Amino acid sequence: MKIKHYNRLSHQQGYLVFIAVILIVVIGFIGLAVAEMFYSSTRSTSDYLQAAKALFLAESGIEQATHEILTSTVANRSACSGLSINNSIGAGAYSVTTSGPFYVSSPSTVSGALTATATTIPVVSTTGYQSAGRLMIDSELINYSGISGNNFIGVTRGVDGSTATTHASGVSVGQYQCGLSSAGGVTSLTAPTIPNDPFGKRMLLDNIQLQEAWAMGNAASSKYTLISWNLPTEVTWTNESTAISGSNSLTGINMISTVDGWAVGAAGKFLHWNGNTWAVTTVSPAVTYYGVYCNSSHDCHAVGAKSGSKPSMVHWNGSTWSQISPGGSTGNNTLQSVHCDSSSDCWAVGDNTAGKDFYQWNGSTWTGVSESSLSGYTFNGVYCNSSTDCWAVGANATFARKSGASWANFTTGLPAAQYNSVFCNNSSDCWAAGNSNGGKDLLVHWNGSVWSRDASNPSPIGNLLSVSCANSNDCWSVGQSTSGTNSPIFVHWDGTSWTQFSPSGMPSNTPLNSVSIVGPGSNPHSAWSENYP
Repeated sequence: MKIKHYNRLSHQQGYLVFIAVILIVVIGFIGLAVAEMFYSSTRSTSDYLQAAKALFLAESGIEQATHEILTSTVANRSACSGLSINNSIGAGAYSVTTSGPFYVSSPSTVSGALTATATTIPVVSTTGYQSAGRLMIDSELINYSGISGNNFIGVTRGVDGSTATTHASGVSVGQYQCGLSSAGGVTSLTAPTIPNDPFGKRMLLDNIQLQEAWAMGNAASSKYTLISWNLPTEVTWTNESTAISGSNSLTGINMISTVDGWAVGAAGKFLHWNGNTWAVTTVSPAVTYYGVYCNSSHDCHAVGAKSGSKPSMVHWNGSTWSQISPGGSTGNNTLQSVHCDSSSDCWAVGDNTAGKDFYQWNGSTWTGVSESSLSGYTFNGVYCNSSTDCWAVGANATFARKSGASWANFTTGLPAAQYNSVFCNNSSDCWAAGNSNGGKDLLVHWNGSVWSRDASNPSPIGNLLSVSCANSNDCWSVGQSTSGTNSPIFVHWDGTSWTQFSPSGMPSNTPLNSVSIVGPGSNPHSAWSENYP
């Protein structure tokens, strides 16, 4: 009996040892699993932080390159071509390289009418366009992420201050951009924290829209005077004058996009920009036209000297210019300027005859408008922010404002000189340019409450005949020297001051009569996309 009792106890002890071993193994596995989970979590958090840091560094590179290419101070701008940046920051570094610039000089056209909500842009051909970036159709800026056949896909409409709108079939599609590639690494680009770990390095691709502008003026050496900004040579004005027959001067210009614009001048000569060349046509009546403005490639207005008993007013429908005689009671006016805030609301201004300083377009008809308080004044420039917010400027410091339904004289207290042009970035940010006064050029600013003369005006320069802005911190004004040479002059606003710009190779003894910066009031750059190394 004792022996049997002893064996049973031994078996029980053995069983308990076996259970203990199993428990130890299970607890060990649990411990290992917990340790692995903790390690993985720690590694995941570390990877996330590494990725975030690397992405931030790559973004910093994009931001620096964008600033260097588009900074408001012209003297500090860098060209896209050859730009290279290498910087260390914090516990990492970034490097940026550029490709381009890319300019489509033979633009394709939209193959069918385009609605304001379309997310695919069908064109005749995508040849020559970059695989991703930005398009400019009329004045609308459009981002796209890819190309499929003859379609731009992944489209974002109405970017950077532009408005998504309809576009007619056959309108040209512009592109002028700089490709950026920015790499960020922690703690360096060549040796991320964990070698060959993709989380230690990030790369971003961007396509920066480049700026373009045109100025034009009196004929010189049997050529139309045409001068371009930032194209084909970056960060300078380039003389692009075109041979002509005769001595016709150009007096007004308006650029719709990088591949579409009109310049008008004497003897009914109109020049049309197609992205590569200026083509000349003659418009009837063949008088001198002083102002032109386009709502789109298929909707432009030009105004000029009187013809018979009425001012000359013509309309472009995308294929022809047609004369439109103003309705109602009209004066025997010469019109100097035209501007629209929409296709159904435009204003033209000029000299006064029979009390008609102003003409309004309602979408189908021009009508002379009598404003008794402005009778006898001459106006040289007009600009409308909206149907109820317009400015007109003219001789003897004459300013008129449309605030609501009607125009009225606006007393400014400014120097009693001739003002030739007005441009507004918005309702509280406008510039007017005029003839030299007191030995200095004349540039005045509206801040939403008062007009005041800018104290930074460089001097002496001469008469400023036109002003145009890309945004509040980037404007150009052009004109002519009053030193006896009539040389073309350029001054630039960088958000703080106006400074003179003296490019080489300019035509001599040639006043510049008008300038137009391509695009709406804000056109910095397209969105970046990530490229995984």
